Parts: sequence; structure tokens; C-alpha cells
Amino acid sequence: MSDDILALSRALVFAAEAHRNQRRKGAAQEPYVNHLIEVMDLVARATGGQDVEQMIAALLHDTIEDAGVTAEDLEQRFGTRVARMVVDNTDDMTLSKPERKARRLAAMPSKPADSRAVKTADVISNLRALVVSAPAGWDIERKLGYLDGCRKLIAAGRGANDELERLFEETAAEAERAIRDDVPMNVEGRKEALRHLEVEIGQHVHLVYLPNTQMRWLTGADIQKLAQEAAIFFPSAAIHEAHATFDGTLRKILLARIRTDDSDAVVAFGQRLCRAFEQDFVGIEVAGRYLRVYADDTD
Repeated sequence: MSDDILALSRALVFAAEAHRNQRRKGAAQEPYVNHLIEVMDLVARATGGQDVEQMIAALLHDTIEDAGVTAEDLEQRFGTRVARMVVDNTDDMTLSKPERKARRLAAMPSKPADSRAVKTADVISNLRALVVSAPAGWDIERKLGYLDGCRKLIAAGRGANDELERLFEETAAEAERAIRDDVPMNVEGRKEALRHLEVEIGQHVHLVYLPNTQMRWLTGADIQKLAQEAAIFFPSAAIHEAHATFDGTLRKILLARIRTDDSDAVVAFGQRLCRAFEQDFVGIEVAGRYLRVYADDTD
């Protein structure tokens, strides 16, 4: 394995750990590391993958500002140049937001080209996120104001990287169109609707119905047992008692609400419940669709 790949691998692990509890501010609440990887990818494409230190700085560009990492730690781990680029892209968080914005704009022209290129990639990623999943409460005027600030910042740092600056202009134009017309944004040839499927708010909630096909009296022990079975597959689940009517009869049932993107695990869980509770079937509902897993499917 090459030294460059090892260095990138170490930086990715470091970034993931530093930002492990952070999510994007938009409604989709994406893991923050997604943004860092996108910024790194933009830098990699714009430099032909030839500047590994710049790619590492792109991954780590928010570690000082948002994760409490020191410049000294970055220099020791990743070298002087990487640390310098990250420092160049770090705001003084003791200042007010307007002061930070003014200082960022004033300092942009004097920063080295590699640091300005990282900032350009960062702004491209932020603009994409703004249109696809803006923070709650952002109206059109606020979005356009943010876009205007981005344009001024990039204009102040022209000459860093032609490819990134070309992509910024395309992204800004597409973002403005999407904001003004309230239409999907095209992200690298993909409609926003497709991207939205990847960043949909939260995870799918699966409802698993234990239908009490034997119509027996359900007790606290059954609730505890269902919770224990769910814990085998999922880190968390909400267990509810409910009533349901089928075959013309009202009966008590148990319901598990599970947040996961792993539908196969939910089906396996349903099959296990058929055996554990001796049910003829277990019902599963997700995104408005319903299916039954039958006991004879488990063999």
C-alpha cells in the first residue's frame, strides 16, 4: 500500500472520529463526515489526485473550528502544510457571525492558493447542501443572501484553481435557479430528487405488528420478550400495546417501531417473532406499504 493511500486512510479515520457526533445543519441531518468526504473528492478531482496533502486538508478543514483539534496536533500527525491549510480555513469562533464573515472575506485574497482551493470546494459542497436540505426556517431571501455571500467570497480568492472555480460558477447558477423557481437542483448531472432519496430526513421507520393470532391475554412478560427479541437485531425499538381488528375480531396486539434502513433485518426479525411467539404471521409496514411474514416462511 502506498504512503499516499495510508496518509489518506489515517486522515479519514481521524476526521470520522473528530466529527463522530456531528451532523449537518440541514433538515436531512446528514452525518457531517459526508460533507468532508465531498470536499475532499472535489479537491481530488480538481487536482487529478496529485496533491494528497491538499486532499487531507480538505478532509480535516473543520477539525479545529468544530472539533476542538489543535493546529499543533494536526502538524504532528499530518505535517506543516496540512495544518497551515486547515488554520487558513478556520474562523475565530469567539467573534460574532458578522465579524467572522467580514474577516473571512477580507483575508481571502492573501491566503495561499491551496487554502483558497479548499475553501472553494467547501463552499461548493455547502451550496449543494443548502438547496437540497436547507436548515429549518430558511426562506428564499435568506438562501439568496447566503448565495450572494458565497459569490463574494470566491470572487475575492480568484486564481486558486480554475476547475473548482468553474464548478463553483455552475453550482451557484444552478442553486440560484433552484432557489428562485423552487425546483429541484441538478447536482453533477443527477436531479435533486435522486439525491434527496439518499439524504431523506432520518431513517425509515418500520412498524412490526405481533398480531396475537392465538387471541391470548398479553402480559408484561410478552412486552419484555418482544423488547429482548428486538435488541438482538436493532440498537433501539419502541414497544407499544395496541388493539387491532382482523377476521372480524378485535384483539390486543403488540407493536414494535424500529428505525433502520436494513429491511432484510426487519424481515428476519419478523420471522424470528413467528417462532418465538408461535404466530401464524407477523405484519410489517414501512413507507405506507404492508406485508406479512408467515410462519411457514421461516423454515
